Amino acid sequence: MSNVNLRPIQHSAVNFGRFGLLRYTLAILMVGVLFATSTACFLYAKISSDFADRVVDIGDYQIDGNAQATPDSFDGRALNILVVGTDSRNGDSGDVGAGDEEEVPGLRNDSTMVIHVSADRSRVQVVSIPRDTLVDIPACKHRDGSTSEPIEEEMFNNSMFYGADGGNTDADIAPGIACVKSTIENMSGMMIDSFMVVNFAGFIKMINALGGIWFNIPDRIEDESAQLYIDAGCWKLDGTQSLAYMRSRKGQGDGSDISRIGRQQQLISAMLRELQAKDYVTDSGALLTFLQAAIQAVNVSSNLGDASADTNLLLKVLSKTDRTSIQFVTMPVEEPYWDPNRRIAAEPMARNVWTALKQDKALPVGTTYTDGNGAQLVVPDPKAAQATPSPTPAAVDTQNADQPQSTTDNTAQSASVENNAANEAAAQKNAATCPPKDK
Repeated sequence: MSNVNLRPIQHSAVNFGRFGLLRYTLAILMVGVLFATSTACFLYAKISSDFADRVVDIGDYQIDGNAQATPDSFDGRALNILVVGTDSRNGDSGDVGAGDEEEVPGLRNDSTMVIHVSADRSRVQVVSIPRDTLVDIPACKHRDGSTSEPIEEEMFNNSMFYGADGGNTDADIAPGIACVKSTIENMSGMMIDSFMVVNFAGFIKMINALGGIWFNIPDRIEDESAQLYIDAGCWKLDGTQSLAYMRSRKGQGDGSDISRIGRQQQLISAMLRELQAKDYVTDSGALLTFLQAAIQAVNVSSNLGDASADTNLLLKVLSKTDRTSIQFVTMPVEEPYWDPNRRIAAEPMARNVWTALKQDKALPVGTTYTDGNGAQLVVPDPKAAQATPSPTPAAVDTQNADQPQSTTDNTAQSASVENNAANEAAAQKNAATCPPKDK
């Protein structure tokens, strides 16, 4: 074990100045654009070279019986991608207005999600894991060869801190992400195939390289902590404004990380529409500018470090996956009676979600999610749906609709399905009016 007695900083459930879901989702969206639109050979060569410099090898930090190696090929199988946004204040990340390294030392997985791509490439399910969730962190190897002790009921976002042994350099990313990977595999019971680690210092550059994001602000925001002052309405947010929106909590929802995830999912949906609106095929210069900015913000596993190797895979994902089949979910959690500033997995709902991904099936009945259009929906009971209008595409596992649902029902977690049609209509109206037709 390490001789240094390190203890990570404890955060409250309501903690201002966090970036949340958007940081790491940008990474996977960027990869989609990369493989779907980079048809010129010189772009492949350039991007492959840039990605090779961002590869993180965790082979030295795998513990037998505790973690599984990442596969070399994704052909013909479902895929689980771990995407982590760190809260590191090292280097440029200490200059974005969220504190410096002295205020927030160490390296944590402040934002974490698992992206599941179905084997037939027709469905993408994205599960966000709240950072304050109490989990069991397994033994993890450190850079100096020592091994941490397993820890029970520790905050999930400290798994990277323990793996990195309190370090906060580029060299600490490998042991840190290896520990996060092992923690999720133990918690979910499924294998993580590949990973990305996102440095939020490049977030502003990425948004600006994209040309900004058209987004509908529902209510006036005045948030001194995030330095965001903006009227309600449809606005094209630049990188700085987008970053401020992702950090903002005051005066929005209940001020918690959970409520902010929902708002972030709306912004991610807007990003999807922005990306699809770009014609990067005819404007390769704009594509290269965006990708170079994005690549500077990520580190990737070795099986994601070759731009040409997985072209067919991601082309299939983007060509087959409709926006309604992209589903953003927050892992079901609840407040423990002993600490209102922490969360624990809500069972059996959380287990049902992980089991659905592990078995490559649709989300459980009653699960609340946000689709690629920005609509907040609830997975309906397929039996009840037989007597009502058809549910949203991809919400129901039609191959298993006649099977008992008693062990995969998340109804207790979610709102009524009666709002599905209205929410979808509102999202489509929003997409049709923002941006304005003349923009």
